[in-house]
Amino acid sequence: MLVVRRLFALLAVGAALVASTAASAAAPRIDSLTGTEIVPVSSVRGTFVGVARGDLPAVWRATIRHEPLASGPSVAVTGGAFSIVATTGARLHGDVTGGSVTVTNRGAKCTNQTYRVSVTLSIGSFDGTLTHYRHSLLGQCFVYAASISGRGVF
Repeated sequence: MLVVRRLFALLAVGAALVASTAASAAAPRIDSLTGTEIVPVSSVRGTFVGVARGDLPAVWRATIRHEPLASGPSVAVTGGAFSIVATTGARLHGDVTGGSVTVTNRGAKCTNQTYRVSVTLSIGSFDGTLTHYRHSLLGQCFVYAASISGRGVF
């Protein structure tokens, strides 16, 4: 009887491993996420809304907290939240658990700035480009809008 129980336990563990491998292999991949930053805007937090296209067409919202962008060429992502609502009605929500924001173009003479954004989520990951749109007004350089685009896996 003990042999039968052990055999059953091994079969159950094997089935669970196969099921988890199949589930992760079938995880929806988002081909592209695009969005825009919304208010409030700060040097240590960005809130974005946008659309996702690909395997899981959806709308999404993310708040990403990070170290001040002016503090270095690459700063740590320190937290936040991410949610996505698919056109099917399915909803995913998770935490931003880490990552980095790295300058790729500082925007000389008040041109647009770009950053590589790599974010780890409790429900997946995102890699993309953040663009700060800037304009000079009365000798001062102002960021007037920001957009983000990239790829995510959930």
